[in-house]
Amino acid sequence: MSEKELQEKIMVYRIVESRIDALIRQRDLFLNKLLELQNSIASIDEIAKSNEEILFPIGSDAYSFGKVVDKNKIIVEIGAGVALEKNFEEAKEIIQKRKADIGTAVKAIQEDVQKLSQSLSSLELEIRSLAEKKEAG
Repeated sequence: MSEKELQEKIMVYRIVESRIDALIRQRDLFLNKLLELQNSIASIDEIAKSNEEILFPIGSDAYSFGKVVDKNKIIVEIGAGVALEKNFEEAKEIIQKRKADIGTAVKAIQEDVQKLSQSLSSLELEIRSLAEKKEAG
């Protein structure tokens, strides 16, 4: 077993490790988006039920009281920077579809992370074996 082979295995190990880290960061972003979408659905439900003033987020943990002028319509982004006026149920359907799509993506990422983690374990054993043979030889 050559030094070159050991170095190549170590390089592949680092590449796989970096890929796992990138996938985990992507998964975390998706999980945050899922939470945001769930909060949007809860907000739509709350607006639909409310007859009085409600709190609207204005950013940086600041809120303002306000009333919904038209309880029959809401503006929802549908992608590519395009937003449409929809009724509450249609808006919730669009958001639910996004949640489902993101949930599917999270599941795929988890499967990739699991496969790569198994590869990483195998590589670790190979590297350890090569290192031991190098020390013994």
